[in-house]
Parts: sequence; C-alpha cells; structure tokens
Amino acid sequence: MHKSKRTRSREISKKRKAAIKKGDLVKVTRYGKYTEVMFAKHTPPKGKVNIRRKHGSLINSKTRGIINVDHATSRSDLLTSLKRSLKTLSHLIACNFKGGKDEKFITLTYSVPYQLDPHGAKKDWQRLYQNFRNNYPKAKYVAIFEPQGTLYPNEDQKMVPNWHIHILIKGIREDISPKLKKWWRSRGLFKVKPISEIKTNNLGIYFTSYSKNLNPAFIDKVARKVIQEKDTSILVDDDKDVAKGARLLFYPPRFRIYVTSQNLRQPQISYVRFDELDTSKLGELVSESTIDIKDTQTGKIMNSYGYLNFRQK
Repeated sequence: MHKSKRTRSREISKKRKAAIKKGDLVKVTRYGKYTEVMFAKHTPPKGKVNIRRKHGSLINSKTRGIINVDHATSRSDLLTSLKRSLKTLSHLIACNFKGGKDEKFITLTYSVPYQLDPHGAKKDWQRLYQNFRNNYPKAKYVAIFEPQGTLYPNEDQKMVPNWHIHILIKGIREDISPKLKKWWRSRGLFKVKPISEIKTNNLGIYFTSYSKNLNPAFIDKVARKVIQEKDTSILVDDDKDVAKGARLLFYPPRFRIYVTSQNLRQPQISYVRFDELDTSKLGELVSESTIDIKDTQTGKIMNSYGYLNFRQK
C-alpha cells in the first residue's frame, strides 16, 4: 500500500506572460462565453498511473491499489484547496448564469441568535431548499456559504464568525420575496436582487470574489487580530477597498463552501496540443499569466502553470 505525505510548504509567485509552448499538452476549459487554456509543466506520466479519487482516498486504476493520502493540514494547502474549489464554482456560475430575467441573487443573513456553525447554515439551507424544490422544481441554483468579518463567542467561548448564505437562482420570473419572508423570517433578513442589475464582465469571478475577500470597514478588532496572526500581508493597507484573501482564513478545514442543483450545465473540458488549438475561434485574449509553485525550504520550483483566458463577444 502506497503512502503520500504533503509536508512541504509552498510559495506562489505570478508572472505576466503564459509560458506555454507550441508542443505542450494543454487543458482547455470552456464555460459559457469564456475559455481557459492551462498548461502544467509537471504532470503524472500519461498511461502509466491513472489515479482517481474515491471516498477521500486515491485509487490506482491500473493496479486497483489504494493510495492513502494525508489530508492537507498546513494553511497553504488548505488555502490552495479553497481557491481550487472557488475556481470550479466560478466556471459553473459563468456556464449557467447570464443575467436573464429569470435569474436572481439572494442573500440570507441571521439575526440574534447568530448562526456560528457553518454546518448549521447548511442544514438551514437544506430546509429552505425543500420549499424551493416543492414550488419551483425546474429551477437551477447555487448556494454559497460565507463567514462574515465579525467574530462572536460560541458555546466553547471560541471566537468564530457569523455565517450567511448567498444563493443564485435561475428559472423563476415571479417576485419570490413573499415566499422568502415566510420561509426565512424566523432566522433573519433576506435580500433579493435581479442578476441583470449586476454590471460585470464575468459573473463567476464577481460572485466568487465575495467568498475570498472582505471589506476592511466590516472587519472588527477581534477578526482583524486573527487575520494578522494568520497572514500579516493581508491588512497592511487599510486604504484599499478589499482585503484580498481575508475571508478564506475563516473557513474550517475540508468544508465545502457551496452546493448546487444537479441540473446545472457543466464546463466542457478537453486536452489538446497547443499548436493544434485554433485560438482565433476562442474569442478575445483577456488575460495571461504563469504561476510558479516553489518549495520554501529549498527554493526549487515544484511546478509551473501557464494560463490563457479568452472571452467571446
């Protein structure tokens, strides 16, 4: 039985240009009117070991042997996992939400007593979802669970954030405020906004940025101290409108920050040699970058990822 440990700390650095060469095998992800072309310098040997996840473990699909992997415990690993989840979420949102008249953005907040348990917030959503499913069985949804920037003592007197829920719903044209008032009134407040009123080039990035960042004006003294203890680089400039990455520090380990309906359109993923890809059909090139992952102990580059992002008009 194989064993894999992740103990090295990593440092991420970003460059402007995408280091993708003609013969490189690239991953092409199409989501809505956007396309991401990604290249990884180091990948597992193709055809030798095909590994897939199953029940928290890894399976060697050739030998059928189980490869036990220690769960991520370092803060860098946990943040990397969160960012990966948010990227997947961003693609899903861009695939399914365009700002149509039947699309709504709902925010659910808690009044006293607050919801200090993220798993409790998920249970509240599950109860609410039963009402949505009974009344709007064909609607599509994404529910995102987020910690606020204010901390409160829980039953163990540990300072933890109050939670709230963002919901994107598609397939409902009527005013749902009267129903929400009935379904949510015992827990707190709600706000409904048509997605068509949101001005942005990418709805996926717009909504997932909420899950990563906080406005410094809404971070209390206790939360500020926790953030500075975990990452001194986040709150160095209070004049900025956004404290990037601040909200990520308050998610519990291995907590799934979003749930979706099963009827969502999925991104289309394919693999091709870069010189065989006709990028002229992908639309306008809107960004490119290379991200290097370094071992902080040795300074050695562990892997490099090149990205090209296109948008159809």
